[in-house]
Amino acid sequence: MISKKQKLYLIAMISFGIFFKNADAQQQQAGKTLLAKGTVEAISLETSEVRSLKRRTPVFKVDKVSTYQKSQAQLKMIDGALLALKENTALHIEEYFLSSEGDKGSVVMELVSGGLRTITGKIKGKSDNYKLKTPVGSIGIRGTHYEVEIVNGELFLAVWDGTIEVSSNILLEPLILGRDGTHAFAKISDAGEVKPLLKPPAELSSLSGQVNKGTDDVKEEVTELVTSVNSEKLNLGLTIQSNQQPLKSEDIKKAFEDTSFLTEEVLDTFATEDTEALLTERKGVIEYSDIEQFAITSSNGTVSDFSMRINVDFDNGTVPLGEMSFSDNDGEWFATFNGLINTNGMQLGVNYASHGQNLADGDIKAQFSDELRKIRGNFSLYEIDNIATTAGGLFVIKEK
Repeated sequence: MISKKQKLYLIAMISFGIFFKNADAQQQQAGKTLLAKGTVEAISLETSEVRSLKRRTPVFKVDKVSTYQKSQAQLKMIDGALLALKENTALHIEEYFLSSEGDKGSVVMELVSGGLRTITGKIKGKSDNYKLKTPVGSIGIRGTHYEVEIVNGELFLAVWDGTIEVSSNILLEPLILGRDGTHAFAKISDAGEVKPLLKPPAELSSLSGQVNKGTDDVKEEVTELVTSVNSEKLNLGLTIQSNQQPLKSEDIKKAFEDTSFLTEEVLDTFATEDTEALLTERKGVIEYSDIEQFAITSSNGTVSDFSMRINVDFDNGTVPLGEMSFSDNDGEWFATFNGLINTNGMQLGVNYASHGQNLADGDIKAQFSDELRKIRGNFSLYEIDNIATTAGGLFVIKEK
């Protein structure tokens, strides 16, 4: 027979156990706040505690993170993933686990409202260990950089690198977007109607805007930081090129963590693979001319007949030949270019450009992705004698 005193002791011990279990669950950190602009809060779904998120503030697996009007947040998760939350967004972190070995884990999150852009970390590759739930369906990944936003009940999707798979009981079959799909962009209605798109949905709101610093301000801060680091002769990683200055990738990451909000352009930089080892393995001249995606606009109407070719000489680290062409209402745009390749991209220069019978000029930027199987980039062209006549856009091309 258990005495009354023993019963009270057991009840107290059980209560303490539950308390510590709940406290332990709440303290399972999922990531940290890189930056919070405006009003950003996290509410614990276990204790209902509301916390204001600031730089370096942790987020936990029981948190619902919310941004409000003219507010944005960026989170770095425990597996290295980057999450950029747009304004008026609510994200519920249900599970974020990374094993002590760092090679296994699981992610379950729910996008309740708003939108996000993310570059996934170590946890990826299987539909059963990564899931982003939305009102329309659940998203699984295969190592990727993607964007999702809920607008008036519809789900808008863009895949910038890799592949996502959207599944739901209202969809007739899973929707595959990106590398392994036929399209990289799509929208899904609340009734499950899927509409593939040839270019990024206009409904996707920007990560830039009033809360961001200007690009020139960011570059100046990065340059100042790198100058300081280089003066101390610290070796912090791979060299990349930006504004003709030799920058270190780790320096740039630190600079943006400390001083600036990540725009789409910067997120693309973070998504760039460390290609040094891959470059040493490649041999010969490879032609990239299989067009996977493009989105081009012209000041003279609709664009058609886009083609592009980039020859890469991996033995000599050069781009000996590159060319592109497309047409608008006033004739054909044509450009040739060449340059050098480096561990994070390409240094390219336009050699000749024309629009119809008029000479033109411009610039082109490109970088490798998908383990050197693709080149993605952007360009801008203009007539020399009439700079108001312009064309430009984005492209992704694959090995032939």
